[in-house]
Amino acid sequence: MQRGSREAWRIQRRQKMRKKVYGFLAVVGLIIALAAFAGDYFSAGSDASADSDQEQSQDKKDEEAAIPVRLAQVEKGDISAFLSATANLRPFREVEVVNRIDGRVIRLLVEEGAFVQAEQMLAKLDDTELQIRLQTAQKQLAQARLQLEKASIRREKARAQIENTREEYQRYKQLYDEKLVSEREVAQLGYQVEELEHDERITDSETRELHHRVDELSSEIEQVRLQISQTEVTAPFAGRITQRSIETGQTVRALEPLFSLADFTPLQTDVFLSEREALQVRPGQQANVVLGVDEEVRMAGRVARISPVVDQATGTVKITVEVNAAAGSAFKPGAFVSIEIRTDTRTDTLLIPKRAVLEEDGQEYVFVSQGEKARRVPVKLGYSSPGQVEILEGLSQGDQVVIAGQGGLKDKAKIQVIS
Repeated sequence: MQRGSREAWRIQRRQKMRKKVYGFLAVVGLIIALAAFAGDYFSAGSDASADSDQEQSQDKKDEEAAIPVRLAQVEKGDISAFLSATANLRPFREVEVVNRIDGRVIRLLVEEGAFVQAEQMLAKLDDTELQIRLQTAQKQLAQARLQLEKASIRREKARAQIENTREEYQRYKQLYDEKLVSEREVAQLGYQVEELEHDERITDSETRELHHRVDELSSEIEQVRLQISQTEVTAPFAGRITQRSIETGQTVRALEPLFSLADFTPLQTDVFLSEREALQVRPGQQANVVLGVDEEVRMAGRVARISPVVDQATGTVKITVEVNAAAGSAFKPGAFVSIEIRTDTRTDTLLIPKRAVLEEDGQEYVFVSQGEKARRVPVKLGYSSPGQVEILEGLSQGDQVVIAGQGGLKDKAKIQVIS
């Protein structure tokens, strides 16, 4: 009995020992696992710290890398202020050439684009009927003049007869007083005088009618000659044919447009400026005319005239500018142009290229080269031209400003000058 109890006690004791050993081994395993995890964690942290240090070092190197730029020197020169506007060119004058009588076109003498002189014939209308009318009127005039000449001779003859008969009548009256002739003879001579005077009045009337007929035929001939001259369509002034609206053989009516004629010397354009701007403009002021399709093409013009009134609807004043463009140049009627009217000129002033100027929050600034770095300098601008701008404050003559590469610059950034 005791032996059995001891055996059971030994078995329980061995089981307890095993549990203690297994527990100890579990704790040791857990400690080893935690140690391994901690080692991995601190190793990863060390690697991340090393990578961060490398990136910061690289960023620092990048910041210190020089930015390539191109420089220009601040110089002194002249610059002008302009008032700018856009418009289209037009001829100095342009008219439609019309015919003044009906007729059929038998000849065309010019084409579109041709330059013509004043009074040069452009087209010819058929004048056959007018020539026949002229010849008929001339024959009638010759006949009327012959009749007038005969009537004038008859009138002179009648006047002479009246004068002789009157003298004879006076002589017979004296003889009658002396009782040398009868009363009947005196009366007969009196009747003859009255009859001759009546014939003279008739002859005078015929002469006046023939004079009127001659004048009438002469006027008709002049009118026909005028109509014949109007069959020749001529240019009213020297210019260029811009349009032809007829063909040979076409029948045209009076006052029908046949050609468009324009005088291109000079070309003109009208621009509209505000009242304030118009006060700065005077006739004769210089103006630049810039071609819209190519701003490199420009010509010098001048202000021809200024409207004396202000447009009530727009509050603007019309300014007419003219330019003498050579034949065949790019400046043609209808071309779109920019007009720059010079209002003031400043001499010996500081100038820089316009592309050097940057703007931020309404403030203009430039980058100025100082050794190997660029310094941001605020500036005050004055007049500007297509390529340059005036500096009123902020720079001095001889300063070097950045004109290329400044888009990525910051104040005191390192730069590398390239040519």
